[in-house]
Amino acid sequence: TAAVIGLAFAATGCGSSSEDVPAGAKKLSFKLTDDGCIPHSASAPAGPILFEVENAGTSAVTEFEVLEGDSVLGEKENLTEGLSGSFSLDLEEGKYTIYCPGGSTERGPLTVGEAS
Repeated sequence: TAAVIGLAFAATGCGSSSEDVPAGAKKLSFKLTDDGCIPHSASAPAGPILFEVENAGTSAVTEFEVLEGDSVLGEKENLTEGLSGSFSLDLEEGKYTIYCPGGSTERGPLTVGEAS
């Protein structure tokens, strides 16, 4: 089973500062919409990943989560219209889930491959 090596900045509100981002982190950007997370799926190499999340004008979806099974590995909550935020995770190779509760498409795959 893929395991999380580290979890940083799963707090609510706006994002962390640039000095908090792990060196060499792969950046993945998402928009919260009435449809859910856009894009609905993503992939990245194993290692540090920075998740940037922006509310694109929806009141239905105000949260973004990365799940392993039913466990929340990282999240950004309370992103009402006009807010954005970020968090980083250090993920091993494996299959994870992107979850945006309240969207018409709530879940999508996150595939983490071999480190580059």
